[in-house]
Amino acid sequence: MIYVTDGSFEGILSAIFEAYENKEIPESIVSRDFYQISLDTDVKEIHTNEEKSGRVYNAIIEKMSHEALETIYKAWLSEHYEVGTALYKYVKIGLKIGKKVLSYLQNPDVLLVNDLAHKVAFESHRFLGILRFKKLKNGLYYSRIEPDNNITMLIAEHFAQRMSDQSWIIHDAKRNVYALYDTNEIVFTNEEIPITSDGIVDTMFEQLWKNYFKTIAIESRKNPRLQRQYMPRRYWKNLTEVK
Repeated sequence: MIYVTDGSFEGILSAIFEAYENKEIPESIVSRDFYQISLDTDVKEIHTNEEKSGRVYNAIIEKMSHEALETIYKAWLSEHYEVGTALYKYVKIGLKIGKKVLSYLQNPDVLLVNDLAHKVAFESHRFLGILRFKKLKNGLYYSRIEPDNNITMLIAEHFAQRMSDQSWIIHDAKRNVYALYDTNEIVFTNEEIPITSDGIVDTMFEQLWKNYFKTIAIESRKNPRLQRQYMPRRYWKNLTEVK
């Protein structure tokens, strides 16, 4: 039996609820984006249900802990093609052993979820240092990113605190997700927001930043390998100083 969901966090939790309610053990829980038709396997379409996903959400907190829920959520943000199945197995184990699931790393499913969550957390922390904003004509600050994981929701709160008196947009161009902040609240949307190059007025400041970057560099201590470790090349096209 394969459960097919819409790929959302609530969709996966709804699928977990369905498995328990129907006393079924799905071979896998997959997103429609990754599902491949198989003629010799039963397939069940799972519709996202707020009440059912909410009950699983609360059960995770009550029987495992908030930390376990955070681990599960971060793993989901990895968008790994097997994350739905891994989360189902993680929850299944966690409902039996409780909070101990966090350290039950000898189990491959628990280890996978833990590793995915760690990668998401690591990239989120990295972007707190390498994300760059540009000022638009209307005074709005704009940043374009293309992270490996779906981290926009994780990093937006940090910048809302750090730049609480500025309006800004963080645009994940890879997923077409926008985080909008108006100095009061953060709103997330995937509706297209036109940002044109002629709207940027901070060309002078970009050049100043590039000059600063070159000035502070000590020729004898250049270490390209270490630089790529902290700022991998796949991020460079959105970094002012290395364009």
